[in-house]
Amino acid sequence: MSAPANPRSRLLHVAGHPLARWMAALAWTTLVGLLMLLPGEDSIAEDTSGFFGGTDMTDALGHVLLFGIFTALWYAVLVCYLAPAPALTGALVIGTTCGLLLELGQGFVPERGPSLLDLAANALGVLISAALLRTPLRRLFAPPC
Repeated sequence: MSAPANPRSRLLHVAGHPLARWMAALAWTTLVGLLMLLPGEDSIAEDTSGFFGGTDMTDALGHVLLFGIFTALWYAVLVCYLAPAPALTGALVIGTTCGLLLELGQGFVPERGPSLLDLAANALGVLISAALLRTPLRRLFAPPC
């Protein structure tokens, strides 16, 4: 099978490749891990939170966004190997587990600590993403491999 001729189709063809999906999911996972586990004082996480207002609510919205994208990217990987329902279940488990472990891990990071609000926001991001992935929008997030 040859690659599509026009640039937009070529980009979608490459983005749908399992290797590209793995790279995106692993890169996003690394970013989320760094944002959540870097020390709090003068870190990129603090700067990013401050840019968006620096309140508990803007921080929680950031967690929702981070874990919503996280879940969608892992679904995109898993759906290459599993049927959609088990892929969604796997993405839910990965997102929830990582959200919990990263939040607990903040207890060991200087100037950081676990937060029930952040944990709830992580879970909300996972659930919103899972709900969207149960609709026809899933073709936008994860077209077939």
